[in-house]
Amino acid sequence: MRQLTAYEHGWLEVGEGRDLASHEAEALAAAEGILPPGCLQWGHRRVKFTQFCGVVQVDGLQVEVLPKLTPYQTEAQQRDTLLTMLACAGDLEGVERLGAGLATSRTNLLDLFIRHFAHLLERQLQQGLLRDYRDIDDTLDQVRGRIDLVRQQRENLFKPQRLACRYSELVADIPVNRLLHSALRLVISLATSPLLAQQLHALRMRFGEVGTLAPHERGPTAEQLNRMQSRYAPLVALAHLFLDGQFLDARSGRQQAFSLLFDMNRLFERYTASRLRPLARRQGLKLIEQGPRRHLGHEESGRGRLLMRPDISLLNESRRPVVILDTKWKRIEGPDPLAALSATDLYQLTAYATAYRCLSVVLLYPEQAHLRAGQRHAMTLAGSGARLALAAIPVDGTAPEIVFSESLVAAHV
Repeated sequence: MRQLTAYEHGWLEVGEGRDLASHEAEALAAAEGILPPGCLQWGHRRVKFTQFCGVVQVDGLQVEVLPKLTPYQTEAQQRDTLLTMLACAGDLEGVERLGAGLATSRTNLLDLFIRHFAHLLERQLQQGLLRDYRDIDDTLDQVRGRIDLVRQQRENLFKPQRLACRYSELVADIPVNRLLHSALRLVISLATSPLLAQQLHALRMRFGEVGTLAPHERGPTAEQLNRMQSRYAPLVALAHLFLDGQFLDARSGRQQAFSLLFDMNRLFERYTASRLRPLARRQGLKLIEQGPRRHLGHEESGRGRLLMRPDISLLNESRRPVVILDTKWKRIEGPDPLAALSATDLYQLTAYATAYRCLSVVLLYPEQAHLRAGQRHAMTLAGSGARLALAAIPVDGTAPEIVFSESLVAAHV
């Protein structure tokens, strides 16, 4: 398996002796159907991943796509940034503890994700394999459970020594275990580390009495687990991430490609919300994501037009937005962050300030070379009189110290 490291928005040249061989580019194009829409951008004999980071595996090639915020960061630091954000956002619970130390080595992202899955699974199996009761119909020599009179008359009318019984038995072959077994079987084929593959095979031995999901069967989601199974929620969510990343059907032996990619725009938004929520609570404010929803205008009939959904809003006790934050996962080119503002961003924040009557709006970027955490740049928006602030939040998991007020946002890191 050839391994290649790429960066978001970084071009990969196609051709002999270049980043991608022609057949590898063709395999990547063929697998584009399983990738998020707009994930790939093609040029003349070149291709790049847009705002998506993670892993794609096609035709003997594994591409690791890392975030690229600052040019001086190493691959290991960018890998660690992605793991930290995933852990804080809740996508991969506890992965930052497992990734510490491993991310600085040559361990690739896919093996890290698989190792995390194995770690969570092993920890849960220490408490025993999940079991549940299942109704079983059987014909026995003695009564077990209760006699099914309808079956008894239909099947054993002239065999009184045989009894049609229905009873409940505690079994391990249940949907959640079949889901985990299917994911385990898949990741065994994806792991590149022999030691990791050996660990996975040992775990699979624990599922000897458990089947796998049938083709096109999805299995339970984390929200569908009962109270006794709820401790498996992170594992189930991760199992779905792996199984949903397949191209064709890996369980029938026809796997051709695999992807585990994360939209960095959405990931940065969830990461930011997770870091700011405790600070907002201490200020007596309620943080909500993707809201409150409001239309920018209404027709004469009352029908709303252009539904607005701010990335993050901070509400006071009256449920009125006092701070609206728009997260921007992008690099700022040049030493003046305000000069890098696009007209679209200014129009959007002005619309928020006016429609929500909010006097404080914020563009929040990841910390980078030209916008350090602790720096603050502000301007007044014409018409609304609101203050627009540019601030940065660290992406290494450290807590930002941001003070919220109804008229201003001051950032201190």
